Amino acid sequence: MMTSHVHEIPHPDGPAGGTAFGVMLRSLRRAARLTLEELSETSGVSVRALGDLERGRSRGPQRRTVDALAGALRLAAEQRERLQRLADTGRERGGAPPAPYLLRTVADFTGREQELADLQTLATGTRTRAAVLFGPGGQGKTTLAAEAVRRLAGAFPDGTVCVQLHGMSDTPLPAAEALVLLLTALGHPPDRIPVDPVAREAVYRATLAGRRALVVLDDAVDEAHTRPLLPDAEGSFVLVTSRRPLAGLEGVRRIRLGGLSGGESARLLERILGAPRTDGQSEAITRLTELCGHLPLALRIVGNRLSSRPGWTPARLVGHLADEGRRLSGLVAGDLAVRSALALSYGQLTEPHRLLLRRLALVPGHDTGPDLAAVLTGNDPLTTEDSLDLLVDRGLLEETASGRYALHDLVRLFAREQLAAEETESAAREVRLRMADWLLRSASAAGRRFEAPGAPEPWPGETAAFSPESAEEAEEWLTAERANWAGALPVLFAADRHEEILRVSRTLYWFSDRWCLWPEWRTLFSHGARSAAALGDRAAEAHQLNCLAWAHSVGACRYAEAEQLARRALELASETSDVDQQAWAWSYISGACMGQGRPAEAAEAAARATRLFETTGDSTGKAVSQRVLGTALRESGRAEEALALHRALLGTRPGDVPGLGEFVAALLRCETAKDLLALERWSEAAEAFRAVGTPSAHAGIDRLRAHTSLGLATALEHRGDPTEARELYRRAHALFTEFGDTTSAKEAASGLERLGPID
Repeated sequence: MMTSHVHEIPHPDGPAGGTAFGVMLRSLRRAARLTLEELSETSGVSVRALGDLERGRSRGPQRRTVDALAGALRLAAEQRERLQRLADTGRERGGAPPAPYLLRTVADFTGREQELADLQTLATGTRTRAAVLFGPGGQGKTTLAAEAVRRLAGAFPDGTVCVQLHGMSDTPLPAAEALVLLLTALGHPPDRIPVDPVAREAVYRATLAGRRALVVLDDAVDEAHTRPLLPDAEGSFVLVTSRRPLAGLEGVRRIRLGGLSGGESARLLERILGAPRTDGQSEAITRLTELCGHLPLALRIVGNRLSSRPGWTPARLVGHLADEGRRLSGLVAGDLAVRSALALSYGQLTEPHRLLLRRLALVPGHDTGPDLAAVLTGNDPLTTEDSLDLLVDRGLLEETASGRYALHDLVRLFAREQLAAEETESAAREVRLRMADWLLRSASAAGRRFEAPGAPEPWPGETAAFSPESAEEAEEWLTAERANWAGALPVLFAADRHEEILRVSRTLYWFSDRWCLWPEWRTLFSHGARSAAALGDRAAEAHQLNCLAWAHSVGACRYAEAEQLARRALELASETSDVDQQAWAWSYISGACMGQGRPAEAAEAAARATRLFETTGDSTGKAVSQRVLGTALRESGRAEEALALHRALLGTRPGDVPGLGEFVAALLRCETAKDLLALERWSEAAEAFRAVGTPSAHAGIDRLRAHTSLGLATALEHRGDPTEARELYRRAHALFTEFGDTTSAKEAASGLERLGPID
């Protein structure tokens, strides 16, 4: 029975009549279809000497003999090295066995507890006899396998054997050669290892079936490389590491390795460096983990670099790695390098797949779908989706959701380097512009599903734009690709495509109200305003500035900037005699004044907006400005007037835009409840807040819930119901904090302080 330790190749002095070197030489000769005489003639080694080597009578030939044989057999560098290693160990007659290939454990191993628990369950169960640990390079698959071996050793009384398959090298270890190493390590007499690969595989499986051993196959390249090395249904357990999921293998379980969590990443760095180097450095440590993308290899490199430079602080290394252009060059420590790990995977791709990976670095957002990726290469989306899936299998891409693909931050930097090295700047610029044009034409096409009749058609382009068949499909696309179409705006602006930018901005105008908290609206309308200015179109600039003021006020609570933008819009609209935009400018000024605690000015601005909206016949605008007017009156101490105005508005339909009426009505009910609150009519206010309702088809619903929760909490507190009030204050505080509305968040916090802790 084997002792419980890990081998790659045992001592070559096996039973008389054979050695590992002899079996390997015979296997290589027959694979090359050479007789002993032919190999002798080609190599210059006598037939008798060759026979002695194959039969094990000569255990360890000199290097010049191995070189001659390797040249005659036309072995690749790694095969030559393996044969030489067997020869070297064969010359160690009478000494201790050579150092086995150990899956080296590390004392500071951190995290992966769920994966280890899964392996424990699989390895000690009876149903599964093999597992594949897969994931991108640098995720620590081999390190995890080593830790698993350490923890599982007691469950395998017949020991553990391991072989490196060199899957990421130019010459992976053939399965037939791996079988020789495994059988020898398992104690099978070398002279009884069959030459025929099929027979050799059968002997290997029979050997495993009769034992309880753990076999580790490190760095497998593909299914064909691995399948002959898997066990039958009984006996031993095989653990495979690979950058690919090896989806074609039958009867195996797969465990994918991703990055460490933020906490695990920080703990790993702290364990590598020790407390004296990390105490008081939590902010810098956290930033380092982010710059490493939580990739174990990168974290290990960062830890080693700091360990080798006692005078460096984590904050100093943060400064070195913050520059994206230098980051990969900084993630090097001795022979460890993130760039090298990524280059191995990149080098095994075909050129079309390399092209796709390189150009994915041009995508402005975090992820992409197949349609956008296809625009980058000019292929059709179905072919591109297959290519994206292949990149996922190779560990160079992540599928973040169904049909959405993302580059790890460090892979993106690597792809960007390859793009600069392998494609001309003009070619990359052309692809980037083509991508931006397609994104904004598609956004325009999707936005038309929500625009009033007469919205402009998307402009023609080289690649057909995405064309949604329904509003639901359009909203789904605009949501999924929002970082990408927003990121395309600077590209089109730099190309002086101002007319197109204005067209997109006008087309997405109504859709923006559905998701008013998106920061992308500030990007869109700022580019719209700048494009209008570049074209000298002051009327369009006024409209875009008003939209931008809305985005700053409603979407970000940045009221001072909103007021400044709206006042500039008012100037331009006055110059062009655009009464409609003057009205909206006053409306946004009123909201900004309210946000800055100036209710009297807000009331005056809202009254002006109301009069102008009456002139233009815009009932929606009038309802919006009157609601703000009522709010300003209440905050100015005129709550009775505010209540009358808001109740009057509730009797009218605030516009005929689909989806807007219901939400504005809910806002007015909320304002009416606030008026009652200001009048200290606590019970009426509580019932009014409960009756506000929560229409679901509007992006402002969470903000409405926040105000309703705060108002109801206040009414209940004064009515003598602290338990529910406390919970509502907590909810309001969390929502206002999320929105960045610090004034309202402080009001909710004050309510919690007044109520004190629960008895």
